[in-house]
Amino acid sequence: MAVPFIDVAIIGGGPGGLTLAHGLRKNGIETAVFERDHVRADYVQGFRLRIRQRAIQALETNLPPHLFEKFLATVGKAPRKRVTLDEHFDPIDSAAPRPEPEDAHDDKSVSRITLRQILLSELGEIFHPGREFVRAERQVDGTVIAYFADGSAVRTHVLVGADGANSKVRQQLLPDFKIFDTGVRRLAGKLTLQDATRHGIAPLFLDHGVSVRPRSGHSIMITSHHVDPEAYARYGLIGADDPSYRNTAGFHFNNTTSYIWWNTAYELDELGPDSVLATLDGTQLLDVLLEKIGHWDKRILSVIRHTDPSTVAYLKVRSSQPGAVWETGPVTLLGDAIHAMTYFRALGGNSAIYDAGLLAAELVAARRHGKPLLAALHDYENAMRAHGYEAVQSSLSAMLNNTAAGRTSRGSPQAASAP
Repeated sequence: MAVPFIDVAIIGGGPGGLTLAHGLRKNGIETAVFERDHVRADYVQGFRLRIRQRAIQALETNLPPHLFEKFLATVGKAPRKRVTLDEHFDPIDSAAPRPEPEDAHDDKSVSRITLRQILLSELGEIFHPGREFVRAERQVDGTVIAYFADGSAVRTHVLVGADGANSKVRQQLLPDFKIFDTGVRRLAGKLTLQDATRHGIAPLFLDHGVSVRPRSGHSIMITSHHVDPEAYARYGLIGADDPSYRNTAGFHFNNTTSYIWWNTAYELDELGPDSVLATLDGTQLLDVLLEKIGHWDKRILSVIRHTDPSTVAYLKVRSSQPGAVWETGPVTLLGDAIHAMTYFRALGGNSAIYDAGLLAAELVAARRHGKPLLAALHDYENAMRAHGYEAVQSSLSAMLNNTAAGRTSRGSPQAASAP
């Protein structure tokens, strides 16, 4: 049986892979996306993404204009005003300058679910869920055959691994590449603005981004995500309740309700052994955190106490080690597949979308303007490594500054050397 051919095959339907698909399709380049899961229900999908200019520019360039307009119209709002408090609710002067240039739009709060609705729009015939990549095999003619768990295969000129931190494409291309456990553990949760009002949550948390920095212990970031259902109603499914999550219990994957959310991070064993904490449900995890910070001001504790337990989870914070280099060929990587990073500084999703813009531009140069394909992929990989590895290091440095209090992260020589 003949193996079907596609010019560019994308493995993974996250923000980076889908943005790339739009960019290629917009420029008349044949492509298809192969995604393992029918529904993306990983925990982080239930939160917002603090969008950065690099991602906005990539979306504007690669989406059809009407979809980019829908993206802008359905962006949620986050507080512009910021305040830093200690654990007793007393203000702290936090006028220290940021250590590096920022391109974040602090007032733009993008629901990951709504963003995915936009990115899946109009990709119906080239988006293939339920196709789990197994392995790739290079051919003597320079093409690659990608094989899937269901027994199907596709031949391609370019195979793009956009399949996340546990990328099977990367595992075959770079078998010695490692994703390491930083030794940091994250807790996060949400409560609706309606519940916040009902429980008398301090108004400061409704319209400010609040960083609680205790004199001892670890900080908590509290902010909010505001949606405008009336504005979203103009766009059908986009911004509406996503039917993909209809059978998922709890509030976590609701993308139509405004909410307060918080996150905090501790080092390994500070809250308890991994083996115990990993077995706890949301209510039990909230109890563990409240026991740790029970001496804090009741106005801060109220946010934690009234958090919807279905939105709470305990996560190990992992990162890649920046620096991998490989010989350019018909298989390349994008986003977390090559530069997975911690959530500190909100760089991961933005970097994947930015990668997509870089790769799309190079493939357009190859297919529309005569640039040799391997030269285009080589230039993409150099640019992707330059910004991606910098983002990995930046997020590791921010993690250490936020959680380690002068101690190095366990198990990571790269993190230990971060400034």
